[in-house]
Amino acid sequence: MSVQESALAEPRWARWATPLLRLDSAVTSFETAVAVLAIAAESVSMTVWVFLKGLATPADSESGGGVLFRAIAGAVAFGLSAHVALRHAPPLTRQRIVLASSSVGFLAGRACGGLGVAYFGNVLNFFQQASCLTLLGGLRGTGTRFTLLLALVGGSLATARGKHVVVDVVARLTTGRLRRVFVVLGFVASAAVALPAAWGFFDHIAIQDFGADADASFPVKARQVLRELGEDAFIARTQLLLDVKTVPHVIFRGEPYAEWLHGDEWNAFLLKSGLVERYGREATEALRVPPDETRAPVVAIPGRGEPRGELINAANLVYPVGLLVIGLRFLLRALLVATHHVGTEPDEDDELALQKDGAPFGV
Repeated sequence: MSVQESALAEPRWARWATPLLRLDSAVTSFETAVAVLAIAAESVSMTVWVFLKGLATPADSESGGGVLFRAIAGAVAFGLSAHVALRHAPPLTRQRIVLASSSVGFLAGRACGGLGVAYFGNVLNFFQQASCLTLLGGLRGTGTRFTLLLALVGGSLATARGKHVVVDVVARLTTGRLRRVFVVLGFVASAAVALPAAWGFFDHIAIQDFGADADASFPVKARQVLRELGEDAFIARTQLLLDVKTVPHVIFRGEPYAEWLHGDEWNAFLLKSGLVERYGREATEALRVPPDETRAPVVAIPGRGEPRGELINAANLVYPVGLLVIGLRFLLRALLVATHHVGTEPDEDDELALQKDGAPFGV
């Protein structure tokens, strides 16, 4: 049967699902962008953590990690510089000089085992203990959260292409229309697992992490979560304002992160950060410190203190949201398969082209 004959054989009522195909394509494009950003953010956070951890390790540490890191970094820097500088040299000459430069860089890095330990240790501690990243558990915690996000987005993208993990013995033993029926039933069954799991995760997180009443209805729990998320957003914004003030002192001037913020600056910040409007003047006044004292540049909340790890609870919502999206993608895939807009095989080029009039491919 030709492509045109096959398309003409499809039921006309499949036309109503054409907007769903466009929706599927739009969601896939969005999730692809999110996945790219998650990979980039995870790579940057883990790279920065390893880099700072290596340079902050003293030369006389038991592991010797600081010296080894500097030696490897020196070898890479010297070797790469020689490789770029001699890009027009004969290959053999270039290889020998790059190898020699790498050896020199290795020895130079090893000889500088204690260089910059205090500075990089201060920067590392700032990121871990007194920055927006502190709200997510530091650089390592941030990398972990992006890994979880990437896993769930990847699961959704796999579902959209029919490449998720599936037991399809029955579908493999059938052909034609009957096979399509079993494939659709498989997607619906998968959605029946993912959607209740999403609710289960949300219910647990709302009670355990956001303080919702276990016997409350879903709207009440959702409102409680939204209120707490609003609080988290305010804390993150306030901490970001402090970070903007802290970075020049720590990164560019090398000042100890916990000593640059004097009491008079902190007290002025309390009045400008929105804490008074949110918690009241009396509660905010309790956070003031003497002008001649210093404190770490970490936001403090009246009655709660420093909210370290505050955004971890919010980040945990990636589980129910991710499972909800995956469940909906299962249902969407089932509709697209049932209406012949996509095929039953994941390796097929099953996203059919659309004509200007919105008809299925080939009509």
